[in-house]
Amino acid sequence: MVSEIVENDKTKKVRRSSGRTPIPAPDIEALTFDGKEPIERQVYLALRKALMSGSILPGSRISSRSIAASLGISTMPVREALKRLESDGALTSLVKSSFLVSYPSAREFEEILQIRLQMEGMLARNAVPLISLEQIREVEWLQERMSQSTSWRQVLNYNQQMHFTIYSAADMPYALSLVENIWVRIGPALHAIYGTKLSEEPFVHHNEIIQALKVRDPDMIDKAIRLDLEEAAETIEAKLRLEQAV
Repeated sequence: MVSEIVENDKTKKVRRSSGRTPIPAPDIEALTFDGKEPIERQVYLALRKALMSGSILPGSRISSRSIAASLGISTMPVREALKRLESDGALTSLVKSSFLVSYPSAREFEEILQIRLQMEGMLARNAVPLISLEQIREVEWLQERMSQSTSWRQVLNYNQQMHFTIYSAADMPYALSLVENIWVRIGPALHAIYGTKLSEEPFVHHNEIIQALKVRDPDMIDKAIRLDLEEAAETIEAKLRLEQAV
């Protein structure tokens, strides 16, 4: 907690709490400090990745001070990174240099879903003839890790890595960048699927996606991606409507 120095009755300096509860820093990757990229951009990219992979819960508060303290840097580059994420629509600014991880409305999520079905289906289709056997093995490994995980955050992290291993193989950097921006917005909302039991296989359509990659079938992967996104969206939208009706 934030505190201040005061004098007690024995003239010794002690700390008195100001009553303000500090905002915990989110779990993000460490910075390199190698001078190749500005610190502000490194913070921005690390926070983007954390949002995309579901490492940050929806509705969480984020403080530039707590992040700066955890990374051992000044608040200025952190504040600039958070402002950029606010411009991306992922955060909402609050008082005292803090930000809120935004919830999309159910209507917004439905619009985002329609964009995802087109963009992610296109990337997956184009990845089919180009993806390497090594990348397919990586996708299989990520799915295996998902099925064995006992942590929902790990499941979401592996899920994000699996999708983008496929999408990056399409060699369509501009489309990939657009999809990344969408995932920054919806990544935290994927926690709404949390009611799924981890003892059951999560994201069941992933096996169909892997099979489509192995047989190099673009129609098959397009259908599997669509089913995967629509099934998750059905659960998420229902919870968003319920929460926003309260």
